[in-house]
Amino acid sequence: MSVFDDLTTDLDWREAELGALKILLRRSDTTPIQKEVLLRAAWALLYAHYEGFAKFCLTKFFDEASKRLQNCDPLPPQTLAFATSSHINKLKSLPLLEALAEIRDFSTYLESTKPVFPEIDTKSNLWPSVMQELLSQADIVIECVDTHAAKLKTLVSRRNDIAHGQHNLISEVSYYLTYESAVYEVMYHLAYSIEERLSQEPYCS
Repeated sequence: MSVFDDLTTDLDWREAELGALKILLRRSDTTPIQKEVLLRAAWALLYAHYEGFAKFCLTKFFDEASKRLQNCDPLPPQTLAFATSSHINKLKSLPLLEALAEIRDFSTYLESTKPVFPEIDTKSNLWPSVMQELLSQADIVIECVDTHAAKLKTLVSRRNDIAHGQHNLISEVSYYLTYESAVYEVMYHLAYSIEERLSQEPYCS
């Protein structure tokens, strides 16, 4: 199974789960209070799948990048910085002369070390700025993250209110669906962008 197959399989079950909630929301016998509860649940679940899918996709990307490369040297600058962040932090803690010796040998380190990437950290609040930072580490640009930045900010903010037990009501199903559409666009572009990036240098064989 290809990386893209893994990504689409993961997306499928997320869409099915959100779809099940929409079926309940559209039932003619759903009472107003039930609709309020279902919309709050749908909002929280939409955020969970947005964050979960982003973390799944980027983890897959970096795992595949690590498999395909024998050393860190060919990585683009942003991805190289991410791969070597723990090593660089270690250098910062060394006495000055030891750090200088390590810095002089840094090119040798890059040429002899297989990339190992840190765990993806969505900071439990995947604001658009956090998403852009994660994408930058993968050397990926997704323009619709900026296009939908306002909606993504509202998604995160309202999800936090709901998660903290605040009485934050979602007005209508149609309103919720505009946010779901924006999130799906970001998720689809993320999957396709990862597939495209892995087909380019330095990852393509």
